This record gives sequence, structure tokens and C-alpha cells, in this order.
Amino acid sequence: MPKKIISELQSAEEKLSALLNKRDEINEQAFVLRSERDSLNERKRTVREALAIARDKRDALVEEMREHKAKRNELQRKAKALIAKRKDIKGEPQGDLRMGTRALERQIRDMEMKHQTTPMSIADEKEFIDGIKVKVNELAKVKKVLAEQDKVDKEARGVDKSIDELFRLADKEHEEVIRLSDESQKFHDEASTLFKEMRTISETADKKHHDFIKTKEEADAVHNKAMELREKVLEVRNTKRAERMEERTAVREVNVTARRVLDDRHRKEQVADEALKTLLKGGKIQIG
Repeated sequence: MPKKIISELQSAEEKLSALLNKRDEINEQAFVLRSERDSLNERKRTVREALAIARDKRDALVEEMREHKAKRNELQRKAKALIAKRKDIKGEPQGDLRMGTRALERQIRDMEMKHQTTPMSIADEKEFIDGIKVKVNELAKVKKVLAEQDKVDKEARGVDKSIDELFRLADKEHEEVIRLSDESQKFHDEASTLFKEMRTISETADKKHHDFIKTKEEADAVHNKAMELREKVLEVRNTKRAERMEERTAVREVNVTARRVLDDRHRKEQVADEALKTLLKGGKIQIG
């Protein structure tokens, strides 16, 4: 076989082997990239689930906080309304009224004692009794005013108590608002952190996927090139095999021809030897 064909075949086989090795190496890189991508996507799924939980908890706490805030605002509104009502409740200072009542009671007792112990004419007595009646009527009016003021003061004290209770309840609701706000903020911060982590993972996974596709395409290109070269190698091998078969056939034919020639020569030599023996014995030789 020509050395040129052998050289081309060896060169092609070496290139094919190199291409197949390169393809396998690139496929291995693609496998690693795909594994890393899948691992990142699994991590992203886990983070996404944790993010959903954090957001749900945050939203539930915010909703509960809004309910307490509404209650707080309503309690404060009622308290302010009672404060306005308290300002409308008016009355004289009870201390002055009570002192006036006691003073009138003393005057009436003194006048009654004087009426009982002091001799008077009918006219003076009548005038004195009329004076007592005036004081008694005046005392009754003062007591009525005092009773009304007591009622107003009692109502005012009740309003004050209600205002204090409303503000106490409002403060309690406000404490819940603050507590729930702080707690919801923690879950909000957690959700924000998880969202950033998921975004980073997603970006990294997308890059890994891009690199995987690119590497896989590169491996496919090398594979296709190797298959093209493989066809050429097979073609050269087939050519080489055909040439070997042709050479073997030619050699076989040469061997057959040579064997025939040798066989004919051997028979001729045998015939000559037999003729010589016959001649030597004095016999006749028949030719042909």
C-alpha cells in the first residue's frame, strides 16, 4: 500500500481520536454545569418557598395590626367625643353652694330659736315668720341647685372615668399595633433578604444554563466534526482493505501460477526420467 494512504489514515485516526477526546471533555464540562444549574434551581425553589412563608406571615401580621389600629383609632375618637361633651357640662363650684346651704341652715335655726325664746307682738311675729319662710325657700332653691350640680358632677365623673377607660384601652391597642408592626417588619426584612438571595441564585442559575447550552453546542459541533472525519477514516480504511484484498488476490494468483509451473516441470522431469530408464533398458521411447 502507498505510504501516502497509510500516512493519511494514521493522521486522520489521530485527529479523530483527539476530536472524540475533546468532545468527551466538553461533555463532562457540560455535565458539571448542568449539575450546578440544577442544584441552584433546587436551592432557588427552597428559597422561594421560604420567601412565600415569610410574606404570608408578614401579611397576616399587617392585617392583624390594621385591625388593632382601627380599634385604637375608634377608641380615641370616642374619648375625644367625651372630652368635648365634658366641656359642655357646666356647673357652679360645689364648695360655694354647700357653704351657702350650711349658712342658710344656721340662720334658719337661729331665727327659729329666737322666735321661740323672744316675746313678740303679733305683727312682729308675723313679719319674723315671713322672714323665716323666705330663708327656707331660699335654702330649698340652693339645695335644688346643689342637687342638680351633684347630678352634673356625677355625670362628669362618669364621663371622666369613661374617657380614662377609653384611653387605657386605646393605649393597649396601640401597644399591640407597635408589637405587630415590629414583628411584621422582621418578616418583611427576612422576605427582602430571601428575595435578594433568590434573585442572585436565579441570575447565577441562568448563567450556568447559558454556559451549559453553549458548552453542549460546542460538544455537538466537535461531535459532528468527528463524525465527518470518521466517515473519511472509514472510507480510507475501506480503500486500504480493498487494496489489501487486491494484493492478496494477486499474490494468490501468482502462487497458483507458480505452483502450476512447478507441477508441470515436475511431471516433465518425471517423464524424462522414465524415458531415460526405458532407453537404458533397451526399450523404445514413444514420444508424444
